[in-house]
Amino acid sequence: MRPMEYGVRHMRCDEWSLLEDFLYEAIYVPEGYEGEVPRSVIYDDPKCRAAFAGFGSLPDDRAVVAEVDGEVVGACWVRTTDEYGHIDDETPSFSISLRRPYRGQGIGTAMMRALLAELRGAGYGRASLSVQKQNPALNLYERLGFRIVGDGFDQTEWLMTCRFGRARGLAFRRLAIGDVSVLAEMRIAQLLEEGARESVDLRPALCDYYARHLADDTFISWLALDGSQIVATSGISVAEKPPYFGCPAGRIGLISSMYTAPSYRRQGIARDLLCRVVDEARARSCGAVQITASNAGVALYRSRGFVHNGNFMQLAL
Repeated sequence: MRPMEYGVRHMRCDEWSLLEDFLYEAIYVPEGYEGEVPRSVIYDDPKCRAAFAGFGSLPDDRAVVAEVDGEVVGACWVRTTDEYGHIDDETPSFSISLRRPYRGQGIGTAMMRALLAELRGAGYGRASLSVQKQNPALNLYERLGFRIVGDGFDQTEWLMTCRFGRARGLAFRRLAIGDVSVLAEMRIAQLLEEGARESVDLRPALCDYYARHLADDTFISWLALDGSQIVATSGISVAEKPPYFGCPAGRIGLISSMYTAPSYRRQGIARDLLCRVVDEARARSCGAVQITASNAGVALYRSRGFVHNGNFMQLAL
């Protein structure tokens, strides 16, 4: 079959009204659903309405369209309003829509690539979007560099980000003995942020713990660095208990020291570090990984497969 010929260009201001039609077209309908989604939802839902209302009035508003034989068949646009994919006022959030007969032919990918390149060239640090967890478009977004950073507006959708510039230049490496004092300081910052009171000086005890268990390979930590600065940490302690049927080795991994400096958050760094320490636990034949998660971290751990088990969260390996 001959590939469809199409073009991608910037949306003209006289076409901005088309965004209402395209947003309605983009509403995800699960397979097997036979009803008709009322058009009124894009007006009644404030987060839907924020995706198009007053488009062109904000400095971050950008949009491209796809044309086939002179007809606009798709649109891809970003804003920093309080829509479903919104993270903060510095991060443009994507919306994309393509009329059904034109899907599956690479047109949506071309529109997103064009707008991502424009945002990167304009100096933005990242972009975001929200997608229903069952939506096949998730695969497209991952191919374009978006990564899941947690639940979106609710547990039916993912929040994803694509990083440009600084975050893409981060380096990752394992903890070395010379990093122990920095890890201790970041651990204390984490505890204080979670509401603990600094009643004693924990630094000597933390440094002693990290050094001893780093030496016998029962504490493993991965770090994220921006240049020479450690900006995020992770850690897992390997503990032994009597073997059980689910874990003949009797080992479990206890996650701690998951902390990201405030200015580096919501960029997928914690998820990357979490994956690395879970892999370390798996390599040591741990039967499960556990964490007592803060409220802020629950969405991250749930997205990685952790489930609640009493007062802690656990991931069976």
